[in-house]
Amino acid sequence: MNLHDNLYRPALNYIKKERFTGSDTGMRFLFEKKKYEEDGREVIFTCVWPEPFAFDHTEEERKEYQEFPLTEEGLHEAVAWVESKHGDFQ
Repeated sequence: MNLHDNLYRPALNYIKKERFTGSDTGMRFLFEKKKYEEDGREVIFTCVWPEPFAFDHTEEERKEYQEFPLTEEGLHEAVAWVESKHGDFQ
């Protein structure tokens, strides 16, 4: 899996508007913007989980979450985190 390849990497502007999901060799992943109402903070909400089911049909205990700043640097960190988790699902 190479989310650093621009063909597969989510764009920050896309994540600001839509949920980005994908899968590769046993692992599914999600990137989306999350806004905290109490302080207005916005983050990239990221999740990985094992195949075969979609996010909404996978048990919560099988999902792993992480948040990153809603910036290009935060997106780079989120992509690196998802790629680092890939080996856990093969």
